[in-house]
Amino acid sequence: MKKINLLILGIILLVPSIAMANSIKNIDIDIYVDSIGTAHVTEIWDTYLNEGTEGYKPYYNLGNSKISNFKVKLDNKEYTFNDNYDINASFDSKKYTNGFHYISNGIELCFGISKYGNNTYHISYDISNFVVKTSDDYQMIYWTLFPYDYNPSPSNINIKIHSDFKYEDTLDVWGYGKYGAPCYVYDGVIEMTSDGSISSSEYMTILVKFPKDTFNLDITLDKTFDEFLNMANEGATNYSGNHNDYDNYNATSIIDKIFMGFTMIISFAFPVTIMVIAIIVAKKNGYGYINNKTISKKDTPFFREIPCNKDIYYANTLTNLNKNLYSAYKETNIFGAIILKWVKEGKIRFTTTTKGGFNKETSSIDLTLNPTFDNELEKELFDIMHEASKDGILETKELEKWCRNHYSKFFGLFTRINNVQLEKLKINNHIYERTNKEECKCKNVMDDTIYEDSKELYGLKLYLNEFSSINTKEVMEVHLWDEYLMFAYIFGIADKVTKQLKNLYPEVIKDYNIDFDTLLYINYISTRSVNAASNARSRAESYSSGGGGFSSGGGGGGSFGGGGGGGGFR
Repeated sequence: MKKINLLILGIILLVPSIAMANSIKNIDIDIYVDSIGTAHVTEIWDTYLNEGTEGYKPYYNLGNSKISNFKVKLDNKEYTFNDNYDINASFDSKKYTNGFHYISNGIELCFGISKYGNNTYHISYDISNFVVKTSDDYQMIYWTLFPYDYNPSPSNINIKIHSDFKYEDTLDVWGYGKYGAPCYVYDGVIEMTSDGSISSSEYMTILVKFPKDTFNLDITLDKTFDEFLNMANEGATNYSGNHNDYDNYNATSIIDKIFMGFTMIISFAFPVTIMVIAIIVAKKNGYGYINNKTISKKDTPFFREIPCNKDIYYANTLTNLNKNLYSAYKETNIFGAIILKWVKEGKIRFTTTTKGGFNKETSSIDLTLNPTFDNELEKELFDIMHEASKDGILETKELEKWCRNHYSKFFGLFTRINNVQLEKLKINNHIYERTNKEECKCKNVMDDTIYEDSKELYGLKLYLNEFSSINTKEVMEVHLWDEYLMFAYIFGIADKVTKQLKNLYPEVIKDYNIDFDTLLYINYISTRSVNAASNARSRAESYSSGGGGFSSGGGGGGSFGGGGGGGGFR
């Protein structure tokens, strides 16, 4: 018993230190490469700190490169560079000072924490010979830009590399160290992002192959580009979605080319065959109604009440299970419904501010009301929005940026929202595995309760699509307008329904703390954020050059700046 009590006491004492530990929310690394291959680096570290004396970033294996012009700013106050910077000095001695700490195989860029709390550090420095020439006349960037064993590990890292000219979208780029991290060229800029948190064993190394004479370079190395590529690929675990094999492409023989020609001929028929097989398998293993019932698109009557016991999560899952009836459905549609639900419950509110010389009005969401949530996934979504805002006042562009940089986490949340509800239906035996094909052609059987609820749900969708053309205005239950809209978001028709409500029933929301402009803004911010995440994912998935848009796990050996770990705060 004594040991148990001591263990409990230890846990209690440990909790505050965990809750209040140093954290790095985000690191943005912007690298401008000038005409002679020098990198001008700007980093922004968004942090919360309550211990330690300094921040630092190490670079190893610098080769012919030198780091110079190192500057740091905090709260618009520029640090003083100290030629004799001492990493063992006190907290106060390091305040608003920065400097180099030379180590046996590299250099550490160090700066004083200066104050505890929420700090955003602006760090800048130059790296000479960032681009070098290989012995076969290609030009190359091969740098570890974020090392392993960072403490604390950042929640997200974004890297952009650009020049005065736009890089070709076919430029070969490879990423290493962070498995699946997007790495590609978009709109003339090289982008690499961690797409979420990065573990202590992960790092971010980038390899770029430029054509001859892209930059005016002085340094020529004694290895070919392929030698560097082979070095980088040693120990690398290729991303499973990568269909581009650079080595095999370079080594293609005459026989390979003949084989490739043959496969091109059959490739026209093969995808069609695969598609047909996939449809058959999906139907066999999918979901169907008991006794093979169906919902008619033509004969289903309008439904004017709120179906599914007014449960938007249940309705969302039924819509997903009947996607053939809802052409505009996406898993993320429920985002707008959740925001409207929060407005109705007083968890958030919308504000309008005037900005700029033209007094332009900007809408934002106030997340500072300290709401409580019974639904854990709602709380997670709220936390995402608050993290994106940084100060609790969320603007559209802030959420868009977060979604671009964390699209896997964003889409994953909405998949889990669907899966949690689906699992509930299975636990309650509303969905079960068939006993025979007469009961249902599909493997998973949906019972009569789901069938009736799904019919009513589709009836509501038909009604919302058509109510503007119904002659008698009284047929609409106007007191249900907010719940109608929540379901319209799920169906993917909220914009249309909102405009119809504004035209036909301008009086229905006079007594509510929300207006039509707010409703349109909910649709705007939810649509823009989803599109930002979708576009970021599509760019990475469609990129076919170099590493194919995604980073390999491991690899990247022999890179400049790499060969060691550490960094963060100490």
